[in-house]
Amino acid sequence: MLLPDADAVGDTVAQMVLDRLDATAGSGKPFLLGCPGGRTAASTYQALARRSAGGADLSRVVVVMMDEYVVPDGDGGLRRVDPDESYSCLGFGRREILDPIAAGCREAGTTPPTEVWVPDPADPAAYDAKIEAAGGIDLFLLASGASDGHIAFNQPGTPRSTRTHVTPLGLATRRDNMETFPEFTSLDLVPEHGVSVGVDTIAGLSHEVVMIVCGEHKQHAFDRLASADVYEPDWPATVAVECKNPTLVADSAAAGR
Repeated sequence: MLLPDADAVGDTVAQMVLDRLDATAGSGKPFLLGCPGGRTAASTYQALARRSAGGADLSRVVVVMMDEYVVPDGDGGLRRVDPDESYSCLGFGRREILDPIAAGCREAGTTPPTEVWVPDPADPAAYDAKIEAAGGIDLFLLASGASDGHIAFNQPGTPRSTRTHVTPLGLATRRDNMETFPEFTSLDLVPEHGVSVGVDTIAGLSHEVVMIVCGEHKQHAFDRLASADVYEPDWPATVAVECKNPTLVADSAAAGR
């Protein structure tokens, strides 16, 4: 699906979320929305906040973040970064996704969603179990690294069978994240590890996925994703083509036309 710009992408994907919510309204179950941090889905989150102000019922949404940065805990292990850090994925989910939606819900007099899930580096497998126990991710919004095709924190070469895990972050991924978070003024400020859903977590535990590609800097990513028909380990985001009910949504800048 090719759209004029990032705002049009956001409006379209937000409407897809609302349509899936409406279709499952009778279930009474939480609606698990898989979410990337960073810039890719920003226009979608903003569009969802506008829809909530217009009275859309988002009360069943549970925000399932893809990953989180981790740092040494001082005892030889790893812990999630402080959610107050601007680059924390948990903090992002609260500030950039839930809070604007909640503000819209207050304006409309509706019930806001309240839950954000992130994986725990102390027990990565528990994340998959939690998702599976809840019935799987109803709709997973996906993003691709511009320079190396990472998806969540899955690095090039990640096996197709990988589930949620702790992983070192490659230089290309960390440089991409310097573009996302301006406070990373030098590479040594970017955490070297993350805890991330795996490639098979995305493919195996999602009912539907939407790969979002926006911006001229994502032209190579668009080309790789648009031409893929199987998972290509050197560009992990290509797992989207092996997911159930995949949709590729791009703006004209990413598509180069």
